[in-house]
Amino acid sequence: MDDRTASLLRVLGVQAALVSAAIHLIEGLPRLFVYLPLLSVRDPRPYLFVPSALLLVALATVIVRGSHNRRLYSLSAGVLLTYSAGYVWWHLTDHGGLLPRHDVSDPVGEVAAHLASDPIALVSFAAQALGAAAFLALFVADPGLPSNAADDGSPSNAVDDAGESATTATRDE
Repeated sequence: MDDRTASLLRVLGVQAALVSAAIHLIEGLPRLFVYLPLLSVRDPRPYLFVPSALLLVALATVIVRGSHNRRLYSLSAGVLLTYSAGYVWWHLTDHGGLLPRHDVSDPVGEVAAHLASDPIALVSFAAQALGAAAFLALFVADPGLPSNAADDGSPSNAVDDAGESATTATRDE
């Protein structure tokens, strides 16, 4: 992957993450303001939507500021994929149960019907898919990433200009 493609994928991934985060904040904040003073957990989504959306905004900010890191890409993709899995789980389990309470003979059709009836959820689901795909592609092939595991910011035994290892030079002093 060349730098131009990686830049395009970063822009697409960040924009998709911000769209998804905005939708989750719009859906979560009003409910959180209602449920939190009552200490009600009747609907757990606001307690999950708001912090995860703020995490996505923070991750997008760090990526836009120039940090190219597999951990950032994988965490961003993970949050977006968790949103998608959570949506599917929520609608297949009668809105929050652990197991389906009704007979779901066609789970894909069930989720598609829910998405078709809610345009905001459809936009969010599409943004999540696009963002996760972009971040996973960057995770695999971003040219801005270090070429080996030792270059990921962890301490290493790098060789300085004099040809000695940095750890050997400090032990001799």
